[in-house]
Amino acid sequence: MRIKCLVVLLSIFIVIPLYSVTKVERLGVHPFMKKRVITPQDLRNVEKYEADLKAGFGMAGSPELLSPFIEELKAGRIWDTELKAGDTLKWMLFKERGKVKVVTDGLIAIKKPIKAYRVTFYKDLKTYDFVIPSICGNISLMSVTEHPAPECFLEVSPARIEVGNPVILDLCKSRNWVKGVIKVTLDGKEISTMEATKEDCKKTFTSGEPGNYKFEATVYEEHGVASTNPCFASVGYWKNLPPQCDLKVSPEKVFTGQEITLDASGSSDPEGKLTGVKFTIKSDGMVEEKTISEPPYVYKFKPAKAGNYKVELVAIDDHNVNSSTCEGSYTAIRRGFFLVESGIMAQGDPRLFLPLRFGYQYRLNETYRIAGILGYNIKIKGNSDDDEYGNPFTADVLFFYQPERFFIGAGTGLWLVKNESNLDFIVKTGYEVYYTENLGVYLFFEGRLPYVNFDEKSDRGVVLFGGGIRF
Repeated sequence: MRIKCLVVLLSIFIVIPLYSVTKVERLGVHPFMKKRVITPQDLRNVEKYEADLKAGFGMAGSPELLSPFIEELKAGRIWDTELKAGDTLKWMLFKERGKVKVVTDGLIAIKKPIKAYRVTFYKDLKTYDFVIPSICGNISLMSVTEHPAPECFLEVSPARIEVGNPVILDLCKSRNWVKGVIKVTLDGKEISTMEATKEDCKKTFTSGEPGNYKFEATVYEEHGVASTNPCFASVGYWKNLPPQCDLKVSPEKVFTGQEITLDASGSSDPEGKLTGVKFTIKSDGMVEEKTISEPPYVYKFKPAKAGNYKVELVAIDDHNVNSSTCEGSYTAIRRGFFLVESGIMAQGDPRLFLPLRFGYQYRLNETYRIAGILGYNIKIKGNSDDDEYGNPFTADVLFFYQPERFFIGAGTGLWLVKNESNLDFIVKTGYEVYYTENLGVYLFFEGRLPYVNFDEKSDRGVVLFGGGIRF
């Protein structure tokens, strides 16, 4: 007896309603393909019944599944299976009187399992499982399995790094994926592409050029469906530039013992921060170094020794890179000098003396000075052959105005000689014919008169023309 396939429908066949499910108890009467036994080759010859498939898939509300279903058939991806009691169908195509029809929500209630073919394909994150009984070829959608969409998650560390060092690109927290692609761009231009897998989910990237690098990742599940969620990260690559030094010396000319300031507060680092500055002070082969590690990087001190000094400054950044050298200078001027003087001294008697003087001069500031001078004056000509006037001793204190070479001053001095002692008023003026801050050779004119002779004509007035050395 010929076996026929019967699809039992609620309105056509013997039906047992069960919670709106159609029980299929007999197979045989309404085959989709009219052949005793359907073979895989019959299914592959899809051109013969493609029009019926198109109509049936449309009636089942699944026209989008037609193309991948036919593709699987033509490719021969058809597997043996069986249909047995308890299997459920979402829908089944059959023919009645030559017309394609569809039944939905079917429950297989046959007594014995029958041979069937299975066709499975993946589309839009869903797996579609079709079963086709070999005795009738009724195309049946058995199940639809939904798969979660791939979700991309990209971590990049660190977020800021010096050129030449690698960053880690981590896709390990992504979900439902098997592979991923990371695109690297700089200023909108793609410069690199990397591939990752679930097993090898961490990649590295290294750049030798500074800039803000952007990373865009996409992950794919096993069937090639791409993630759609935003998956971006960025890294700032920076290049360590040397710091910039800035040196101000104030004042540039000071007296010994007077404060001087070396100011490096204007020094900076273009992309980082300074960790300190180093001052190097040089003079006559002597070197002093001073490192300051806290802003504002100002060094104040009082030079103890006179001389011309050169100052060098180097700024140091947080990568221990030094700046180029900034240079400055200052001059430390001696406040005190020794004086040696001599010349010709004439007294109104008249007498002539050869003065021998030794003294000390102290600078009050750049303009005014004070000096103390001791002298022994050898008489070389008296007022007569039997003149017994001795050799006077002098002790003078003078106050000077001397902005540079020229000087003028006044003061008081003692005139001590045998049987005579006076307190003199002294005026003195002169010019340094050789001048440096620390050495001078000068000519001078001096006049002195005892205070007791101011109101009368005096024969005790003394004038002196001479020269001296300041050292």
